[in-house]
Amino acid sequence: MCDNDIYKRYRAPNGKLKAVIFQRNCGATTGFSTQISILAANEDLDNEEGNIYVIDGRPELVAPRIAWLSNTKIVIYRSINGSEYKAEKKWGYLNSVDITYKKGGS
Repeated sequence: MCDNDIYKRYRAPNGKLKAVIFQRNCGATTGFSTQISILAANEDLDNEEGNIYVIDGRPELVAPRIAWLSNTKIVIYRSINGSEYKAEKKWGYLNSVDITYKKGGS
């Protein structure tokens, strides 16, 4: 019943991973949410919730900026304030990515 619509993609410097910001809509009884997933570069976004970040609102209004600092470090420019449903600090196991949140607005 839910749909994911991609808003923006950010590739890691080596091109092996990507961060995808997307809008998730699960029908009339729920609001829109902005979500972020880290995926392999050749992987499609499945119809699942974001694996690192979830917040209420449409991406054009609330999506944070993202920057890859290296192949294993990403910054999400949004301060954590408790309104997030998910805000992971690490993704993956063998080739893990450290996630940092910094003030910087959308």
